[in-house]
Amino acid sequence: MSHEVTYATLTFQDSSRARNNQDRNNLKKRGNPAPSPAWRQVALSLLTLCLLLLIGLVTLGVMLLQMSREMNSDSEKLSQLPKVIHHQQDNLSQQLDNNRTFSMEKEFLKSQVSKLLKRQEQLAVQLCRELITHTSDHKCKPCPKAWQWHGNSCYHFTVNEDKTWSNSRKDCRERNSTLAKIDDLREKDFIKSQPLAMTSFFWLGLSWLPSGRNWLWEDESVPSPSLFSNKELDQINGSKGCAYFQRGNIYVSRCSAEIPWICEKTATPVKIEDLD
Repeated sequence: MSHEVTYATLTFQDSSRARNNQDRNNLKKRGNPAPSPAWRQVALSLLTLCLLLLIGLVTLGVMLLQMSREMNSDSEKLSQLPKVIHHQQDNLSQQLDNNRTFSMEKEFLKSQVSKLLKRQEQLAVQLCRELITHTSDHKCKPCPKAWQWHGNSCYHFTVNEDKTWSNSRKDCRERNSTLAKIDDLREKDFIKSQPLAMTSFFWLGLSWLPSGRNWLWEDESVPSPSLFSNKELDQINGSKGCAYFQRGNIYVSRCSAEIPWICEKTATPVKIEDLD
C-alpha cells in the first residue's frame, strides 16, 4: 500500500515538473517574441535619420568653422582699415600740398612774367617816344600823321574849320574816332598843354542827354566830378547843351554853335620789332 502511494506521489511530482517546465518554456516564448518586419523598417529609418543628423551636424560644424575663419579674416582687415585710410589720407594730403605748392609757384611765375612784360611794354613806349621826338620818319608810329600821342590815345586837333557839335562828331566817326573824352586830370592837363588849346575853342564828346536828364560822354559814361573845378561844376550843373574846351577849362554852349573840335582814338600798341 505504501509502495503504491509512493509511486503515485512520484508520478504526480514528475507530471508537475513536466508541466512546470512546459509552462516555463511557454512563458519564455511569450516574453521574447520574434521581431516583425515592420519593426525592422522603423529601426532602419531611425538609423538612417541618425546618420543624416550626424552628417548634417558635421556639415554645419564645417560651415561654422569656415565662417569663423572668414569672420576672423574680415575682422583683421577691418582692424587694418584705419591704418590704410590714414595712409591714403597722408598720401592725399601730400599730393594736395604738392599741388598747392605747384600752383603757388605757377602763380608766382605768371606774376613775374606779367611784371616783366609790363616793364618791357613801358620801356618800349619810352623808347618809341624818344625815337619819334628825334626821328620823324621812324617806323614806330602808334598814331597817324598829324595826331598827338598821349597814354593809350591819339588826338587830332581840327583847326581852320568850324562845325556844330553833331557835325563834329560825324567827322570824328569818319576818321574811326570819337569826340575827345577826358577821363582824368592828367589827360586834361595834356590837352591844356597843347599850343592850339590855348588859343581856340574845341568841342568835346560831352553833352546833355534830355531823356536821362544828365551829362554823358559819347560812350554813355558819366563824367567824374573830380575832373571839374567848382566853377566848372556850377556851370555844367546849371546848363544844358554841349561841352567845349578852352584854355584848360570846360565850358557849356548851345550845340548848334560852330567851333573846331578834338577827335580821339586808341593808339596802336608799340611793337618791339618796330623799335629796330
